Amino acid sequence: MSVKYFLVLILCSCSFVGVKGQQFNTDNYLTMPHGTSTITLTAGQRNSGVIASFSLIPNFEFFAQATMFYENTSLEIPSHFTTTVYAKYMFWVNEEKNGGGGVFLGIGKTPGYWANTEFIELHKNIWSAASFTFPLFDNAVSWDLMPGMVYDWSSEPESPGGWGFTYSTRVAVYGIIPQSALVGEVLGTEGDLFSPMEYRIGIRWEPNKFVIPAITYGNTFSGSGQGARLEVGVMIFSPPYLKKPLPE
Repeated sequence: MSVKYFLVLILCSCSFVGVKGQQFNTDNYLTMPHGTSTITLTAGQRNSGVIASFSLIPNFEFFAQATMFYENTSLEIPSHFTTTVYAKYMFWVNEEKNGGGGVFLGIGKTPGYWANTEFIELHKNIWSAASFTFPLFDNAVSWDLMPGMVYDWSSEPESPGGWGFTYSTRVAVYGIIPQSALVGEVLGTEGDLFSPMEYRIGIRWEPNKFVIPAITYGNTFSGSGQGARLEVGVMIFSPPYLKKPLPE
């Protein structure tokens, strides 16, 4: 597998968007209430990461993410990390407030690192995506759809860069397990920056409004072992800290 193929795979599949769904790539339309923050921690067989989000402006949310990828000797991939920052704007909410739309804009990079005796140059990307949430069957099912675009380039002067169309969709089913959702997802990238289609399935436990854990398994449909495999994650939500208390 080429170095560029691998870098694009991790940047498209893991470096953007997943705050609301832990280790899931697809996000929904929602931004967190004004004056709150969220910490997401994920640990898995392929990588571990942390995401912090801050809702500093109504209908906007700002994110910072770092992901550490472990060494994979079978694919000759050394350990390294990626970083990204991005913003989300919620532009539409339906009358029932259980569906709507949001847009994202972000930049990310993979710092240069040594792979045996070869130095892999710094890679950067800029990306944008839109997310739409549709409630189905009296809110028993929530469907998220998230198309996007990404442009990736390296610090090498001769690198022409490349474009990719990213796609990601997620379905959450409620009411089967108490206080939980069964979640399935499909994602991938087409174009110059191709990455193979992946799936993720898992359970998200929602016992309260402040701590939501999840466990998932993911891989490519070809079974190549390039997918995330087993992952556990937890989202921790803060109470509002920028709002003044209401008068008694």
